[in-house]
Amino acid sequence: MAATNNNQPTEESIVKLRQRFLEEIEKNSSLYHEIDVKRIKEEEWEVRRFLLEYNGDENVSFDAMIKCYRWKKEYGIHERTDDMFPKELWELADCGRAKDGTYVQMEAFRSQKTFKELNELPKHFIAHMLERIDRMAGTHGFIMLIDAGGAGPSNVNMDLIKFKMTIVENYPSSLKKILVVDLPWILNPVMTMIVSFLNPKLKAMLTYQKSKELLTIMEPQELPTSLGGTKTKPNIPENLIPLAHMADKLGLTDKFVDSFYNHLKIKRPA
Repeated sequence: MAATNNNQPTEESIVKLRQRFLEEIEKNSSLYHEIDVKRIKEEEWEVRRFLLEYNGDENVSFDAMIKCYRWKKEYGIHERTDDMFPKELWELADCGRAKDGTYVQMEAFRSQKTFKELNELPKHFIAHMLERIDRMAGTHGFIMLIDAGGAGPSNVNMDLIKFKMTIVENYPSSLKKILVVDLPWILNPVMTMIVSFLNPKLKAMLTYQKSKELLTIMEPQELPTSLGGTKTKPNIPENLIPLAHMADKLGLTDKFVDSFYNHLKIKRPA
């Protein structure tokens, strides 16, 4: 999440926290992934971000680092690759840039539905996407944009939303703003519920906008046509595999695959 403190951590405080955490890693090396250990040793940001988020409090920052990096190892963050997730999931999570260069992670509520057959795959994808956008954004952070236009209560998966808003705390000083665009009146009660479980910092980031207002912060070519832009294809990794071709691997029935494509209103690939 984005820090509210304007005071930059000193080099001394960063060195001290890093050394303290490296000692923690030595004691409990099996609880941390080697990728994170390497980043902590080599990248100042992987330490400084915690001091920024927690107003320079070393003890709170230290505890947050333990929670964050143990979770990454336990949840398998570094064990998953882009091509492990169906192409259709990626197409629901486009990425653009604001005029100032900030990355914007976009998702459309109207295309979402709870598919119990997918088990933990949606949560794994959310975690993978957060890790990916966090690494892309670096010290600049990113914006989360929720396109709520045309959505109804059946498109809102509260469990997934709570999951995302919980694990984003493991990416301190990264999320800068949450934009909810074109919220229909029918979702007002649902949005009230969502806001109720957000922590104070996330609530402070939340703003509501109309899609026509987005052109003040983003160029047309960075926005999909559904949001008033000119972008016709999502910015996603190459060589992704459609869900239909991953069905056996994911343990999905032919009947479910048909229902999945029917929901998205797209033709099932041969």
